[in-house]
Amino acid sequence: MSQDRDNYFMEPMRMWREWVQKSEKQWSEALTGMMADEKSSKMFGHYFQEWLHAQNMFTETVGQQLAALNLPSRADVLGVEDRLGGVEDALSTLTAEIHQLKKQLAASSPAPSTAAAKPKRTRKPQAKADNSPDQTTKTGDK
Repeated sequence: MSQDRDNYFMEPMRMWREWVQKSEKQWSEALTGMMADEKSSKMFGHYFQEWLHAQNMFTETVGQQLAALNLPSRADVLGVEDRLGGVEDALSTLTAEIHQLKKQLAASSPAPSTAAAKPKRTRKPQAKADNSPDQTTKTGDK
């Protein structure tokens, strides 16, 4: 018996889990009993309706005060967030299309060769057979 008791206290998570399960069961039974009573469920329904009405009135009042101060309300910020999300989606779609077009362009055009990268010559070199004395050299002998 003492060994079972020692094992039980060695597992604090097991004790906590059992407490949570018992507590949850008791709360569930108590709330089920309260909601089964028609009078209390009508009272809760009325209470929640009044609370939602008060919340809507508060939201409207704060929105009016923020508008008077030229500040955005929560609805304004959420609207901007939605519009910004649409812009981000469109931008990522355009980025993906640009990458696809670059890949298609790279695949359709031939690879540039090293010879094509050199600039074209505009002057032809002088013929080597001509050794006249009036020719100048590029070393600065004028």
